Amino acid sequence: MQTAVIGDEHSDVPVVLPAEAIELDGFRRSHVHDTFWCGLLLGGCGAQLAHKLYVDSQSSLSSTAC
Repeated sequence: MQTAVIGDEHSDVPVVLPAEAIELDGFRRSHVHDTFWCGLLLGGCGAQLAHKLYVDSQSSLSSTAC
């Protein structure tokens, strides 16, 4: 998953995870106090997401619920 919302599952503040792994550290620093969610307004399940770094494929936001 590359798209999420910031704040809670009802948020309308979207965020897109950087496509390149090298950009993920900067993304993490700029969102250090944010939580990411599978937004209900985006048609998601409402679960909280975590960002994962993959060096051999595209990084992603994931949840065990979605």
